[in-house]
Amino acid sequence: MTLRPSPPARIGAVAALALAIALVSAGCTATPAAPPSSSTPKPTTSTISPTAAHAAAYVVGHLKDGDHVEGKFGADLGQTSDVALGLAATGGQPAALTKVLAYLEGHGAGYVHGDPSTGEKVGAHYAGPTGKLALMAQIAGKNPASFAGLDLTAEVRALMDSKGRFRDDSKFGDFSNPLGQAFDILALQRGTADGAPQVAIDYLLTAQCKDGGFAETFPKAGAKCDSSPDATGLALQALVAVGAGCPAVQARTWLMANQQPDGSFVSSAVDPSKPAAAVSGDKPANVNSTAYAALGLVAGGQSTSKIVSYLSSVQNLDGGLAVSPGSSDKASNVYASAQALDAFAGSSFLTAGPSPIKAAALVCAQATTGT
Repeated sequence: MTLRPSPPARIGAVAALALAIALVSAGCTATPAAPPSSSTPKPTTSTISPTAAHAAAYVVGHLKDGDHVEGKFGADLGQTSDVALGLAATGGQPAALTKVLAYLEGHGAGYVHGDPSTGEKVGAHYAGPTGKLALMAQIAGKNPASFAGLDLTAEVRALMDSKGRFRDDSKFGDFSNPLGQAFDILALQRGTADGAPQVAIDYLLTAQCKDGGFAETFPKAGAKCDSSPDATGLALQALVAVGAGCPAVQARTWLMANQQPDGSFVSSAVDPSKPAAAVSGDKPANVNSTAYAALGLVAGGQSTSKIVSYLSSVQNLDGGLAVSPGSSDKASNVYASAQALDAFAGSSFLTAGPSPIKAAALVCAQATTGT
């Protein structure tokens, strides 16, 4: 997952809904972050680069009704959340961000609890989307303890089992994964006084492969552990946020070792939003994966100037970016462009928005490969 598509609003088959849920990415009362003094989101940066401004304008110009992303099955709340995160990070479209946040405020409950009209059970709950929406609210200057009519921070905690895994409660099964786990940890670390429980961090580490990267699924007996730049970039932010030195250094090392010469990253995930069409026998660079890797490297104290240069070089004339610029489909994509905004901003999910996490420099006295 990178919690990419949200659960669809309309769908005709259980399998399709289950796939969408899979990709989206202790009941104690959490102490919420203080709500902002104004309902209008404030820019997190004083200036915005022309490249970022052009990309933001493309994203805003392709929102349905100016406030959300329309997917194959209706409104896509996962991608709409990505838009909000990108706009909040760059700070270049405050009026548009206000409209997007209003839409998420009005429809967020369906994102985290599902839609019974699609066949989902009443009272369903998706772990990854809950953490992602809570983190988005924090970064956009909203109060996650009172957003979309929900106390998102408390709901995140309630989804954690005794082993530390944040699980889905759905008619279609549990599709929770390491990316959702990382979002949940980040949401609790930024939005509560107690932060994320150690047991949740320990469970995230079960998805760290021997090479130091993170897989997009939790381990199963006999299954190969395939590291992904998306999962590694997101997990690295969570590890930096909680001060997990050695695992974070190992994840950062994996990202640096798997960056392409031009600064980009290729996708290793099976995700319909990230085509794996071959170009001269190799997978093309993927903008979404590159953007998530950038967020992790920023959190890990590494320069991402090469990544920004790459993303700028593949920006289309309309300001948008394609999912895989090296493939046959070079058309701009709202989803890819929205995630590129985070990389253009040069921030991470630890530092964008109010009350950032001030993480210490990563230190590890052990070897930097393997767990």
